[in-house]
Amino acid sequence: MNKTIKMIVNVLPVFLVPLILERKKFKAHPDVQKVTQTTVNTSKTVAHKTGQVANSVKDSVVSGSSHLKSTIQTKKRRHDYNKVMKKEAEIQRYNRPENVRARGKEIAKENRKEIDKLAKNLEKHIAERHKDEDKAFDQRQKQMIKTMKKMQKYEEKVGHTPGQHDAKTEKRAEKIEKRNKKEVDKMNKNLKKHLKERHKKEEKAAKAREKALKKNMKDMKKHEEKAEHATDVVSTNNSVKHDNTVQSNDQQEKQRITTLSELQKTQSHTGEGQPTSSAPGQVETTSDNAPLYEQHYQNMERQVQDSDTLRQNQQLNDTSKKSMKKQGR
Repeated sequence: MNKTIKMIVNVLPVFLVPLILERKKFKAHPDVQKVTQTTVNTSKTVAHKTGQVANSVKDSVVSGSSHLKSTIQTKKRRHDYNKVMKKEAEIQRYNRPENVRARGKEIAKENRKEIDKLAKNLEKHIAERHKDEDKAFDQRQKQMIKTMKKMQKYEEKVGHTPGQHDAKTEKRAEKIEKRNKKEVDKMNKNLKKHLKERHKKEEKAAKAREKALKKNMKDMKKHEEKAEHATDVVSTNNSVKHDNTVQSNDQQEKQRITTLSELQKTQSHTGEGQPTSSAPGQVETTSDNAPLYEQHYQNMERQVQDSDTLRQNQQLNDTSKKSMKKQGR
């Protein structure tokens, strides 16, 4: 191992020294120095020019980006401004008196259509109910005729002809009549009691409905006052451009405008436009001017009265059937 190292150390200078000397001679040659000098100069010039180009490109990019940024910002500001002004113009157009009047007329037309539709449906239901009541009345009449015929046949079979009653049958009939009268009086008392209770409940429900309607009317009035205040502010801003005569005419037209809710409120307080009382079997056709909840309440009262009469007739028929059964026994 040591021998090899010694041999390498002794042999290497023999090869390396001439190589180094030749390299120095090559570098010292004038042509080589010229080439190196030219390469150094060209590299320096290239670096200088690339730096200048980079700086110019950077300056142009910075100036272009700043200009582009400013143009984009101005366009954005203009777009935002146009958007805000468009919204403001739409609000002013919405709050113009003529547009407010047009919307009020449209709402009034829609409400009138709904009221007419409800009135037609109500008349239709009333007509159907009257038909059902007539059918039920005819059936009751037929049933009563049948029962009367059965009673006559039974009396003829037993031998009790009209005008030939003995004292026992008359006493028995008087007892049955008294007993039936007591039962009928008792049923009438119970019926009156139930009617009073139901009328009390209906009055409570009507009062609650009236309170809710008054509350809704107040809320609607407040909302309308706010809307009128907003329209007044817009009209004051536009009044600089118009004459005093036009402003007075607009104010008079505003005072003439009344919504359906205001009409209903005034009619409910003053009592105007309420329908006149008619017979319970007739259908009221001149009730368009009354408030809707009053019409509904009147129709409910009629239905209750009709149902009461039907119930009373049914109870009387039941009592007559019971008395006939007792007489048959």
